[in-house]
Amino acid sequence: MLDLSIVIVNYNVKEFLSQCLDSIYQSKTNYGFEVIVVDNQSSDSGEAEILSQFPKVRWINNDENLGFGKANNVGFQAAQGTYTLILNPDTVLRSDTLEKSIDYLKSHPEVGGLGIQGIDGSGQFLPESKRALPTPLVALWKISGLSALFPTSKTFAKYHLGHLSKDENHEVDILVGCYMMVPTKLLLEVGGFDPRYFMYGEDIDLSYELQKTGKKNIYFADSKIIHYKGESTKRGSLNYVRMFYQAMILFAQKQFSGGAAWAYKSLIYLGIYLRAGLAVVARIARSAFAPVLDAAILYFLLNSVKTYWELNHRFINGGSYPDLYTYNVQGAYVLLWVFGLWVSGTYFKGAQPKNIVRSMLITTLILGFGYGLLPEELRFSRALLVLGALVGTASLIVYRALIAAVTGQRLFSNAQLQPRVLYYGSKENQGALERILNDSGVRPSFLWHQEPFENQRFGELAALVKLHRINELVVDCASSSYDELIAITEKLGSQTSVKSLLPKSEFIIGSNSSLSQGLTYKKALRITDENYLRQRRVYEISTTLLVLLTSPLSFPLALLLGRGKGWRLWVSSAGALLTGKRTLIGYSKSIGEKFSLPSMPHPIFDICRELPQELDFSQNARALAEDYAKEAAVRTDLLRLWQLTKCITP
Repeated sequence: MLDLSIVIVNYNVKEFLSQCLDSIYQSKTNYGFEVIVVDNQSSDSGEAEILSQFPKVRWINNDENLGFGKANNVGFQAAQGTYTLILNPDTVLRSDTLEKSIDYLKSHPEVGGLGIQGIDGSGQFLPESKRALPTPLVALWKISGLSALFPTSKTFAKYHLGHLSKDENHEVDILVGCYMMVPTKLLLEVGGFDPRYFMYGEDIDLSYELQKTGKKNIYFADSKIIHYKGESTKRGSLNYVRMFYQAMILFAQKQFSGGAAWAYKSLIYLGIYLRAGLAVVARIARSAFAPVLDAAILYFLLNSVKTYWELNHRFINGGSYPDLYTYNVQGAYVLLWVFGLWVSGTYFKGAQPKNIVRSMLITTLILGFGYGLLPEELRFSRALLVLGALVGTASLIVYRALIAAVTGQRLFSNAQLQPRVLYYGSKENQGALERILNDSGVRPSFLWHQEPFENQRFGELAALVKLHRINELVVDCASSSYDELIAITEKLGSQTSVKSLLPKSEFIIGSNSSLSQGLTYKKALRITDENYLRQRRVYEISTTLLVLLTSPLSFPLALLLGRGKGWRLWVSSAGALLTGKRTLIGYSKSIGEKFSLPSMPHPIFDICRELPQELDFSQNARALAEDYAKEAAVRTDLLRLWQLTKCITP
């Protein structure tokens, strides 16, 4: 009989599964083991590629998606090992994990389930690695947020046993289902996972069933794994909320009785309504309704500021602002603010807090300038505009941050950087790295190659990350062990994004996504960025209309500043620009084709048109065009416009 059967349920995570299997087969153990993969009707399981690389894997295909628990039970029935390891596909094992786990179980027959210390893809400890039984009181401290406020309290942080050291072995109630090693005979005696759980809660239920047999559950800290988490689950979705809390209600109905069951279900239902409600708000905040929600919030705040100002400053002895201000002026402020937020990209992918701050600042400055041009009877108060902008900006950021913190949904995106890559691996596999990045459309702005250090000198690696401002550290898993990958992730994961290269499988895998051929980062060339294109279109139309409408003033001013020819060229091409056939600043189509750059409408002012004759045209035109495509921004376009309107040949 084999010592160990490893059961893995796969559902559309073939890249993570490949790495997981690679870490298993690189384990240093004298114990015999088998690997059973149960596929839950994945649309792209990767079966052929995986079996060609790992021919010893026993592969079972389900005819339908049975859910996590039932699919594992299929694997349990096929298991031939003395022990069974329930393992998630999005995990990476250290080379000693299997050996030490089996050693511990063999020397501790009183143990029914063995968990493991887990870290996520950024190297942070996963608190769910050790948990207490979620009794009504324990659940109350968790749902109320007290466990987060007092993370090491023996009372309030009992859900994740925050008072117990993560670096020591402990007897615990609940083990996490991403890694749970159980004697196979005992596992079958308790019936495996309860098939009524589709996903979530089944590990809590199984842990409790193991305890009820008189066996102990142990949190094992003598080894560790990476658990990337959430690769096949949208944890902030309404579906997740529904499934998770349904599982908790099922657990309460099964394991508690009387008043305890009633109290637990009441808490769970409270949690359902709170989380579901916030998830709805979060979804609205990310959808087409977001501008409407922002407009309502801004109007309410602006009106509140007006009321405060009336009572405490402007009309202390009675009176109020007229309806013209309340409805027309404030409404105009709100509409322009929301329009500015739209232009800045707040309602699109990639939005960050700075988008809101910058947009509100610029729009408020424009409103302030326009305010000074209004008749005296329409100039009510600059203070109301400024106060409304300050309060509105803070509120828009705060409410998004609160929703994100409570629901787990990301309403702001991290800053998109052109990756500055440190490749930690062998020279012979660097070609595979560059090929995968190229096929994925990723163009690093910086690439440093470092051969693996002897004796794991990760201090030097940390120094390189800091010196070169590395935001992508790619570890070659063919020339470095998974022990090194886990150690690097734990040490540097909070400073940079650690990814791993599997050159034979032809993909790069990371903490938040897997990068296989055909999948891309956000494109490195800013000239294709949707936010920039939208902002460029708005400023081109607005400035062109301004030049046309103020031509009696703008033309003499252009002549005075030596830009008369530029003004004429701009005005003569205004029709083509307003219809989108031309753009204001850029490079020509021929330059784009020659140097393999994204195409753009023919520019009125070509950045390559006035290159000095004494310089090589082709070499410098390429540098100019590539720099423009990479660094494209409205502010630099305005600077170029100022330069190019003067550099017009007859």
